[in-house]
Amino acid sequence: MSRSEGSPATERSGAAVLIESAGEIFLERVRLGIELILAGIAVVFVGAFVLYFDEQPYINLVQGFNFAVGAVALRFLHDPTRHAFNHALGFTVYMVTIISAGAAGVLAGDATTPVVICVGLAVISGTLLPWNPWWQLLSVIVITATAIWVVSSTVAAPRLFWLQNVGSIAPTLLSTVFICAALQRQRGAVERAERDRRSREDSLRTANTSLEREIQEHQRTEAALRFAMRELDHRVKNTLATVQSVADQTLRGARSMSDFREAFSGRMRALARIHIALAGRRWEGLRAAELIELVVGPYRQDRESVSIDSDETFLSSELVRVLGMTLHELATNAAKHGALSTKTGRVAISSAIAHNGTPRLHIHWSERDGPPVAAPTYRGFGMILIEEALAYEVNGRVALEFQNHGLHCEIDVPVPRVAV
Repeated sequence: MSRSEGSPATERSGAAVLIESAGEIFLERVRLGIELILAGIAVVFVGAFVLYFDEQPYINLVQGFNFAVGAVALRFLHDPTRHAFNHALGFTVYMVTIISAGAAGVLAGDATTPVVICVGLAVISGTLLPWNPWWQLLSVIVITATAIWVVSSTVAAPRLFWLQNVGSIAPTLLSTVFICAALQRQRGAVERAERDRRSREDSLRTANTSLEREIQEHQRTEAALRFAMRELDHRVKNTLATVQSVADQTLRGARSMSDFREAFSGRMRALARIHIALAGRRWEGLRAAELIELVVGPYRQDRESVSIDSDETFLSSELVRVLGMTLHELATNAAKHGALSTKTGRVAISSAIAHNGTPRLHIHWSERDGPPVAAPTYRGFGMILIEEALAYEVNGRVALEFQNHGLHCEIDVPVPRVAV
């Protein structure tokens, strides 16, 4: 869109404003003209009524009728949106005034005064009223006919003597029509310039509003990017710290490099799966069932080896990370020494939320049909992580029972409210 062009709605709005403004100007000038006519009639009427009441009663009657028509018209000329009505009513008052002036001249036997009045009215209407030149031409025709009637009725002269009088005022009357047309063209040019100005202003306002929105959106985007960079930096540092801690603890508890390689690689794969899943959810968190399936699922021997019964509890990203590593150690232990180390072994995992005060998630891990298990004599990093990580990081509780038919584990952690 160019700077000088506006939308169709903007142009229509600007045109409507200009039309309304033109209607207000016309109404204001018509009312002013009628008020001037009424003032003139009042002066003449009072003078004639006081000085010549007995001599010319019909003139007073004509002047009174003209005054009444103007006064009634003023009562109805108040709505600038009624363009045709205002034009017609204003023209009617104008015509009544011309004919009344002619009638008064005929009654008084005076041709000069009405003709002068009519010429003056033509000049005033052509310059004062912003109406169509065709209205002015019609008024000139009425004025010409009135002048012929007055001159013919009051001057005892040859039959066509009125031609001399009417011919003398004809150029002035016709010039008012051309003046009216010229003024209308000027007003049209002014209106078009005003419309263009309004259109440019509206376009500039629209462009300015759009630019402000784009700036605000850019600022929000920058703020979001800065927040994302800070969040990424924070998560990268946390991840590196976690990896370093896992590496140190795994190395400290490993009996050989092969044990370290196997344990560290498994923990990194588990951590990577958790991070990928969290990234897919924009780090908002995961549901408990999704987390259990994500961590324990890869250790299935077959379809029935692992059963999961979990509700739709949504866990925060921090809880997902710690709980996920704990579940990974349980699954790894089951795959090495417990129920998932044989084809007949089964692991049942269930979770449910308890709402006694602060919501807490309870997870029950039960192994059966696997090799007999006993409490370990050596506590490696995996066992430390299971027993202490949740308690240390999220104030959770873990209880382990090494039974002959398999391991039982009870996990209880607080669950902060997370907007899903």
